[in-house]
Amino acid sequence: VLLLVGFLAVWETAARSGWIDPLLFGSPTGVVTSFLEYVPSERASASMTATFGAIAIAFVIGSVTGTIAGLALGLSRTLDGIIGPFLAPLNSVPRIALAPLFITWFGLTMSAKVVLAVSIVFFILAENARSAVRSVDHDLMTMSRVVGLSRTATLWKVVLPSAVPTMFAGLRLTFTYSLLGVIASEMIATTNGLGQDIVLYSSSYQIDTVFAILVVLMIIAVATNALFSLAERRLLVWQEV
Repeated sequence: VLLLVGFLAVWETAARSGWIDPLLFGSPTGVVTSFLEYVPSERASASMTATFGAIAIAFVIGSVTGTIAGLALGLSRTLDGIIGPFLAPLNSVPRIALAPLFITWFGLTMSAKVVLAVSIVFFILAENARSAVRSVDHDLMTMSRVVGLSRTATLWKVVLPSAVPTMFAGLRLTFTYSLLGVIASEMIATTNGLGQDIVLYSSSYQIDTVFAILVVLMIIAVATNALFSLAERRLLVWQEV
């Protein structure tokens, strides 16, 4: 906290004394003023609705499909042998490089943003879920077969309880990546959203407003991470018993 206060004090002093150009670097007081002006505005409301709506849709779709795919690969060595080798190469493709393709296919719509973010979230959670399943205690898996549990029963009673902590950590990570994916897509080409606002205000040298938008994104990220931490403690309380 002291480090942050010191940084803000130096930044404000430098801006006021002319050591840096406030037009290019802004100032803490300017950011606060811009934040209070931007957040209640209709433009901010529309942009936040567009951005966070796309993030929520991408996170849900990517999380569900990625987790199901990862569980399937982790439980089936045959399926993993066929599809598994393609995960790493596909995941290594820079998503930003695919953004122009998505925009060409889907236009300047929410779909392009969602698909880009889903392409990030899916592979992260697929690999995360596959690794989580593979890390389940082999003795537990052997015991489940000995007592005659079906595949479905093994999944619900053995695999998921053991793999959920790892998968939950992956969910926290992928929300951040879904946010990054949507913002990046909006900055490249879209008609609305916080990413588009960042580009717009940057091009008109309204740097304080750009920082204000970044503060909004940081607040949302921190709040969401806190919610995930709370949910994780509540859902995984059985591990402490």
